[in-house]
Amino acid sequence: MTEQQDTYDVEATQDKWRTVWEDLKPFQARDDAADRDESRRYALTMFPYPSGDLHMGHAEVMALHDVIARYWWQRGYDVLNPIGWDSFGLPAENAAIARDEHPATYTCANIETQAESLRRYGVSFDWSRRLRTSDPEYYRWTQWLFLRFRERGLAYRKFSPVNWCPHDQTVLANEQVVGGMCERCGAAVTKRELSQWYFKVTDYAQRLLDDMEGLKDTWPDRVLAMQRNWIGRSEGAFVDFDIEPLTAGQGSGTQSGSDGRTVSVFTTRPDTLYGATFFVVAADAKLAQEICAPEQREAFEAYVAQVRMASEIDRMSSQRPKTGVFLGRHAVNPVNGERIPVWAADYVLADYGTGAVMAVPAHDQRDLDFAKAFD
Repeated sequence: MTEQQDTYDVEATQDKWRTVWEDLKPFQARDDAADRDESRRYALTMFPYPSGDLHMGHAEVMALHDVIARYWWQRGYDVLNPIGWDSFGLPAENAAIARDEHPATYTCANIETQAESLRRYGVSFDWSRRLRTSDPEYYRWTQWLFLRFRERGLAYRKFSPVNWCPHDQTVLANEQVVGGMCERCGAAVTKRELSQWYFKVTDYAQRLLDDMEGLKDTWPDRVLAMQRNWIGRSEGAFVDFDIEPLTAGQGSGTQSGSDGRTVSVFTTRPDTLYGATFFVVAADAKLAQEICAPEQREAFEAYVAQVRMASEIDRMSSQRPKTGVFLGRHAVNPVNGERIPVWAADYVLADYGTGAVMAVPAHDQRDLDFAKAFD
């Protein structure tokens, strides 16, 4: 009878089974698998940036991803689970510049380091399907796809406010802004009006919305709300509100063009116009900057700086306390002539609709919450 081993040699065990897996290739998807879609699954995790070595955040994401992939393997499915590196972007380039190395040399070295780490993780990747987004053989297809979109009128340019990182000198998605800072480098994010390429997702808005119905039981409500707002399909009407001119006492120091004007809002409930009791403009919209009365300028600019610290996901949350600042102006309700105050608030987004809304507390919960907060 052999003496029981009272220690577990982790590294020796890992090395043993890693060698076995590399010989047997149990996670390599079969090209000759049955053509039936029901027998296949595609597992795709976010490709890491090769701007350094991996960390525990990568390990956590990879472990969760591996559980899903292995689940399907164990059920007899053929799983395509590739691995790659998001190497064609500013994070890798900036890291190389900071170390005074050529981006290609630095990036490729990091990819090999990360690949070794991933192999030691034991994740069920198909290493025969390994890619780098900086390889011409890869990005020629993204270029090909973009050209097809443009030829069919599905890619277009327009000016719009964007998140701008002054350190990385690049535009950031809303999800890349955390607490008003760039999640990549930690620099304070600003807003800029830039010409950007857009995909005409609205041509497929209804299809996207229909497919989202199947996610209601598994996705968080705030994420679904963000996606619906991003898709932006609504049926309703545009209504014009006149912004009253500044009074003689307010005019000093006013920017050109900030006097009386007409502002359109989009509403899915034009029947509720009689219930509009105030008017709200997105705090970070150009319109708010232009119509703000001089005596409210200091309070407004302080508020905008506060708003820019929050992500758009947070701003759309129904649980978020409502904040805002009075702009010192009034609008005129077009159906009954009533004067209603104009506010800047964070729950209205600059790039959604016209960036302004008529607030009807009797029919909209967010308007009601705002009205209660500033009653």
